[in-house]
Amino acid sequence: MDAERLDLTSDPHDGGSPASLRPYVGIHFTCCGVYARVYVNREGTAYAGHCPRCARAIRLRIGPEGTDSRFFQAE
Repeated sequence: MDAERLDLTSDPHDGGSPASLRPYVGIHFTCCGVYARVYVNREGTAYAGHCPRCARAIRLRIGPEGTDSRFFQAE
């Protein structure tokens, strides 16, 4: 009867894409009323991205005096 069992468990890091493992912060772009993820740059010095609608750039510097917040609002 073991062949009739369905295992729905999985390892969230098993086979995941490299992009899904990259650190990110959530940004609410008030310019267009949209939300987007902004990922760490290659140098690891900042979170850098842009609004998905109007391409307004944003850069959040990473430093020892930073914050633990994961969600921000760009005006």
